[in-house]
Amino acid sequence: MLSPKWINDNAVEVGLDEAGRGSLWGRLYVGAVILAPEDDAYCDDGAMLRQIMDSKKLSRRRRAILADYIYENAIEAVVAWAEPAEIDAVNVLNADMAAMNRALTALETPFERILVDGNVWIPSCEVADAAEAIVLPGGDSVSLSVAAASIIAKEAHDAWVRETVTPELDERYGLLSNMGYGTATHLAGLTRWGADALHRRSFAPVRGAGATGATTSNSLPSK
Repeated sequence: MLSPKWINDNAVEVGLDEAGRGSLWGRLYVGAVILAPEDDAYCDDGAMLRQIMDSKKLSRRRRAILADYIYENAIEAVVAWAEPAEIDAVNVLNADMAAMNRALTALETPFERILVDGNVWIPSCEVADAAEAIVLPGGDSVSLSVAAASIIAKEAHDAWVRETVTPELDERYGLLSNMGYGTATHLAGLTRWGADALHRRSFAPVRGAGATGATTSNSLPSK
């Protein structure tokens, strides 16, 4: 089982991870989670902690259950995001780092250590500058708080996609099944229909696609 603490000391740790970084369409979401190290801090004495893992290894149903558990039992859990326009303006790495810093700023619980999934960390807010930071390649497979962050980020990302995609957009790009990632259906839609307003135009598969008249407005009727 992954441990709620990366280093066994009294420092409060927060795990950071993102979802949607490789998507061609829509927002990138970041989760930030602070977990209690003691089992008795959880409603079930920590039993469901044993099921928390990298969100990509979980079924949609199990991920949703665990996201609810994390929100109900973590010391604190928040999400932040970067819009496609920000990703295109500053590149996806810098947008990811900015969203992570926004998530840290949103936390009300003081923390001393940041665990970041990946191999890059760029602090840009006061609370991040003041904390120790540890980068963890494959962090969602080695740190429980990072894995928990990956789960709430993925749940928030996919919920936003489902709320935002219209029937026309889904018909064109298959967004409700691929969640914005570059599947064959999505790429074929880009070739046929061009890019929607929420496509990331700095990404190579989108860059050559022309603009389309499709909209993300939920009032748009299906074709």
